[in-house]
Amino acid sequence: MIPNELVLLLVLISTLAPLLYIEKNKGIFSKSAERHISAKQAVHMMATPRIGGIPVAIGILSGALLSGNNLFSGLLWTTLPIFLVGLFEDLRSDTPPMFRIGVAALSALLAVFLLNTHVTRIDIPGFDFLMTFTVVSIAFTVFASTGMTHAMNLIDGLNGLSSAVVIAVTSSFGLIAYKYGHSDLMGMNAIICVAFLSFMFVNFPNGKIFLGDAGAYSVGHLIAWNAIILLTREPDISAFAILLVVLWPVIDTLFAMIRRFTRGVSVSHPDKLHYHHVLMRLVLLLSRGSIGKKEANPIGSALSWPFIALPCVAGYFLAENPRAAFFAVSLFILAYVISYHLLVRNALKLRRKRVNAEMH
Repeated sequence: MIPNELVLLLVLISTLAPLLYIEKNKGIFSKSAERHISAKQAVHMMATPRIGGIPVAIGILSGALLSGNNLFSGLLWTTLPIFLVGLFEDLRSDTPPMFRIGVAALSALLAVFLLNTHVTRIDIPGFDFLMTFTVVSIAFTVFASTGMTHAMNLIDGLNGLSSAVVIAVTSSFGLIAYKYGHSDLMGMNAIICVAFLSFMFVNFPNGKIFLGDAGAYSVGHLIAWNAIILLTREPDISAFAILLVVLWPVIDTLFAMIRRFTRGVSVSHPDKLHYHHVLMRLVLLLSRGSIGKKEANPIGSALSWPFIALPCVAGYFLAENPRAAFFAVSLFILAYVISYHLLVRNALKLRRKRVNAEMH
């Protein structure tokens, strides 16, 4: 049996080595990414390799095999469909949103039947009764897994942002798993966390390589099933505490969908109005032209990290306190909505002042 410390070291190396190779041969791997510069949600100015998901997958797969973690290995097989679709998007062309949702749902169904696991409670009276029906339970599980898969892709907008989310979430889930004695889940989270620490090395602050759709979709699937397995294994863990851990990608995605719906556009239509986009724009306006998008990008990302980490910390400490976890979820959602509107209002105010100053 390979010591856990050695496994994590090998995960670090097996992730970092191909990342450095891609970075060294950036010109070759950037050609397929040129079309993404003009994307609606893009904030980068140069073609950048979008295949960071491949080295991350190599590192995670090596960790699963070396650790002998059967749960992890089985879960990785269910990730394959959405990984391949994401990789096709990274290397070739876009696919219809409904097709990507369908494939994510397929990965979720594979996990349901391979792991023989599905959500049976969400700690809401009335809804928990419905969850006693297997069809409803499986449908909800597929919905939740598919939603998280796409949420992770939606928040992957600034350098280091998706990595920060993954590191915070897997650290919290890993600590919860350790607390309840689930060594397989603890090991799985540690491996994912180390792989993304390696990726952070080349993605933050300068964005030399992007995670891409393959990496974002795949880790979203893994995070979703972390939550599902913990919730089904431990009846004492509050569903709201689990929601706290993944709250940032969930609320940012839901808020984006509501925002787009109220503006009369498709909920799948990309924009630059995510929380991190507004933060970055505010940084640019406050700098009064002293810095550009290249510098504002990692600053906006870093400013988001406390908002990402705080619910994760709360989720760990409130794991067995459903009432407090529910109030914490409500409080963080309220804080998100209020702070988002304050950021937008201040950004618009600064922009008007800048325009008036230029006119005079």
